[in-house]
Amino acid sequence: MRSWWLLLLAAGMLLGTAASAFCDNLFQNADFKEGTQGWHGDGRAVFLRPDGTEGSETDPGVIPVLRLALAKGHPLSVYQTIRSKDAIGKLNLSVQVYASIDFKRSTHASDYELQDEFTMPVVDFMIRLVGGGDFGEWDSQLKAEQWVTVNGALSVSNTTDEHSLYFVVPPGEGYVYIKNPALKP
Repeated sequence: MRSWWLLLLAAGMLLGTAASAFCDNLFQNADFKEGTQGWHGDGRAVFLRPDGTEGSETDPGVIPVLRLALAKGHPLSVYQTIRSKDAIGKLNLSVQVYASIDFKRSTHASDYELQDEFTMPVVDFMIRLVGGGDFGEWDSQLKAEQWVTVNGALSVSNTTDEHSLYFVVPPGEGYVYIKNPALKP
């Protein structure tokens, strides 16, 4: 009889630990219900209908997302600063990205070069980690009017108090929408 209780206790502890790890998203306002609170840069909070068009909060089936409008001549980004004490070690990153029907990446190589010695690769979407000697980039090609999940694993050291994680879109035309960003231990 005692072994059953020990087994149930162990299973409960394991489930509790797994549920806790599942819920520990290090991003603030990852559901965008507070608009752009916690997010910095060029993103704008909007509501996206199931058909890929923008709507209002009261429209049926809309979801809150961040929108990045592509610009002619340079990449744009939205980012969040992650405190190192909350994010030391290996982290798993996931975000869903949607390209509008009129999404078109620039074909001019000079549009991808920036003043701060950063040259964006010629890709549809990029994630960039910067801070404390840590650096990482992950990129993805998008499909118009389809959600694409971009995943990555990164290691964060404790050499600085904060790191910045950027979602970057290329120069061009159209929009990219972001939902469900997750950064978890």
